[in-house]
Amino acid sequence: MLLLFAATVFCLTPAVGEVHIGLRVIAATLAGFSLVVIVSLLYWIFKPLLAYQNGYLLVYLNPPQVIKIPIDLVEVFFAGQSDSFMPNPMANRGEELSESRNIVIRLAERATEYHQRKVKPIFGSWEDGYIVVRGTWTEPLNKETFRFLNQSLVAAHRQQKETPKA
Repeated sequence: MLLLFAATVFCLTPAVGEVHIGLRVIAATLAGFSLVVIVSLLYWIFKPLLAYQNGYLLVYLNPPQVIKIPIDLVEVFFAGQSDSFMPNPMANRGEELSESRNIVIRLAERATEYHQRKVKPIFGSWEDGYIVVRGTWTEPLNKETFRFLNQSLVAAHRQQKETPKA
């Protein structure tokens, strides 16, 4: 997309010389389209799949929708593994999918209304009270990542207990 954008913008500059107005319109349309794609990709690259705000875990596995889960219904974060939906460069002719390390979120059993949600399979899955966030789209997942997530969860649970309900 960057190459398409650069080429079409170059076609619109005076350096190209005289170009038919029809070709300029096509170049401008392609430049606009590629710019929209580039901006939307950059937006989603920097958008977290999981976030915390005001007592809720925000889950962005079905963009652009956000699903808010009360933090007291989140029990634990742990590591999992599944297909990454990306070709495995080590496999013959790319027939096998590579695996990725995932974040698995277990929700409380009492949270039956959050046990199932439809999400984009490329980002993860959500079944039986378990949310799986594919590691393909996250920062590198290691012990420190899960330690940070669970420590943050404990701190959020403590904050919820200390805050008087209105």
